[in-house]
Amino acid sequence: MYSIYEVLNSENLDDIAKKLNVSIDELIELNGQLGDIMPGQLLIVPKQDNFYQIYIVKKGDNLYSIANKYNTDTKTLELLNGLDGDDYIYPNQRLLIPKENIGIYIVNNNETITELLESLPVGWDNLNRLNKKIYLKPEQIIIYDKKDLK
Repeated sequence: MYSIYEVLNSENLDDIAKKLNVSIDELIELNGQLGDIMPGQLLIVPKQDNFYQIYIVKKGDNLYSIANKYNTDTKTLELLNGLDGDDYIYPNQRLLIPKENIGIYIVNNNETITELLESLPVGWDNLNRLNKKIYLKPEQIIIYDKKDLK
């Protein structure tokens, strides 16, 4: 998951990398070769939130083994990381993984809020607190706190 960052006056890549807790190499990988950056320039950066952690793929890993290790499923990993079921993962690739006690639900086609709430082990307050907007669009990711189970 990524977001857009607007460069502020007198910022350089090192300042931005430290501020966002990423490497300069990661910023370059996401944006292509970056020379001198200018105030107002928009950069693609890893999304900063408390819901995900980064996992670095090791030789021999596959989505199934990673999903099992982190108590999630391969479909969630695919959606979080923009992968298709037949995509390969490779050593040193970075994957977003839901943090412990964070549940991920993926909205189904034509799902209603009533159906969503019946499918989840948490109530509306939990969902409303953790999700900025719930559109109920197919494949929208809904986050919930597993510590607040019904």
